[in-house]
Amino acid sequence: MSKRLLFFVDEGGFDDFTPLFQQLGFTVDFEDSQRKATKLAKKNQYAVLVAEFSHNPEFRDRVSNIESLLATLEGSSPDARIIILYDEINQPQLEQLKARYKMDKTLSFPIQEVQLQSSLG
Repeated sequence: MSKRLLFFVDEGGFDDFTPLFQQLGFTVDFEDSQRKATKLAKKNQYAVLVAEFSHNPEFRDRVSNIESLLATLEGSSPDARIIILYDEINQPQLEQLKARYKMDKTLSFPIQEVQLQSSLG
């Protein structure tokens, strides 16, 4: 049975790592809608989540774009490895989120494919 990986991209502007993930033996679900990604997380068991973190001060009740996704994964795929891609300007908000959710690895832009690959190890 192949391992499933959920790759969530919010704003993008970096490489699509899907070929790397597939090369490493993952079945990849790519999603750029947070709502759809959360729906997938409810439906499937994932070995890994690779998600782009972004912060928008207009969110009011949330720190970021991925809170509901992380909360859903905690329930549906508690053993999933969580890898977060982020921009260093959002470090303070990411730290707030880290206090509440499990994150195995955080990688700041620009993302080096080799770093990402070793995070999946």
